[in-house]
Amino acid sequence: MTDPKKDIDKRMEAGTATMLKHMLDLELRKVKDENGIDAVMFMGVDGRMFSSDIPVDLTPPQYRLLNLVKSHLPHICGQLSAENLQISVQYYEGGTIIISGVGPNAFLIFLLTKKIEFNDMEKMLANVEDASVVMRHLFELRPHSPEILSTYSEKVAAELTDLSRRLFVERFEETPGYKKNMEILNFVKKKIKQTVGVGAVDEVVTFSFNELGTSAAYMNDDLWLKFMENVIHHIEEMSGDMVAQDFASTSLPEIQKKLKSFV
Repeated sequence: MTDPKKDIDKRMEAGTATMLKHMLDLELRKVKDENGIDAVMFMGVDGRMFSSDIPVDLTPPQYRLLNLVKSHLPHICGQLSAENLQISVQYYEGGTIIISGVGPNAFLIFLLTKKIEFNDMEKMLANVEDASVVMRHLFELRPHSPEILSTYSEKVAAELTDLSRRLFVERFEETPGYKKNMEILNFVKKKIKQTVGVGAVDEVVTFSFNELGTSAAYMNDDLWLKFMENVIHHIEEMSGDMVAQDFASTSLPEIQKKLKSFV
C-alpha cells in the first residue's frame, strides 16, 4: 500500500493574488537581507509598486537615496519601456542604486548606503540577476514544473523550489483544499458525536487517521472515502451493525456532496 505521507507534495504555487504578493515579499526580503541592501522595491514600468521592503525609520542617507529614486522614477520607467534596460548601477556620494529589469514590464530597485568593493559588487550583481529571474518567474505566474525549472540555473531553480516550500508552510491553511478538509472533518466529528456520543469522537477519528497514515490537512477525495470506511468499521465495533449502517446512510451522501462541491 502506498504511504499517503510520501504522496504529499509540501510545495505550493501562488494560486491567488495574496499568495503571489507573499511570495514576492519573501524573495525581496531574502535578497535584501543576504546582500546587506538597505531597501528594495519591485515596480511596474507604469510606476506601480508591486512589492517593497523599506525600513520604517530611514536614516538620512537612506532617505536621500529614496528621494533620489522618486525624483528619477519617470526617467527610469521611460528607459525600461523604450530601451528594455536590463541592469544599471549608479554611484552617488551617499550610496549606490541598482536597477534591474524583470521582463519587459517590471523592474527592481536596490538602495545601498554602504560602500561596496568591486569584488563584492560583482557578486552582488550576480545575486541581483538571479533574483530578477526569480521575480519574473513569480510575476508571470509560470508553473513550478520540472520542465520549466530545468531551463534555469541550478541556483534559481533551487530558490524557486525553496519559495514554494516556504509558501506551503506559511500559507497552506489559506488554501481551498485545507478549508475543504477542515469542513469535512468537522462534519464527520459532529455525525460521530450524534451517533456514539462525544466521548468516542477523538478515539474514532484518531484511529481512523492513523490507519491511513496521514492527517486531515492533507486528505484528498479517495482518502476521505477510505477514512469513512475506517470510521464506519470502528462505529460497528462499538455500537453494532445497525448503528454503523445508519451512520453510513446519513453521512456518506453528504461527504460525497461536499467533495464534489469543492473544485
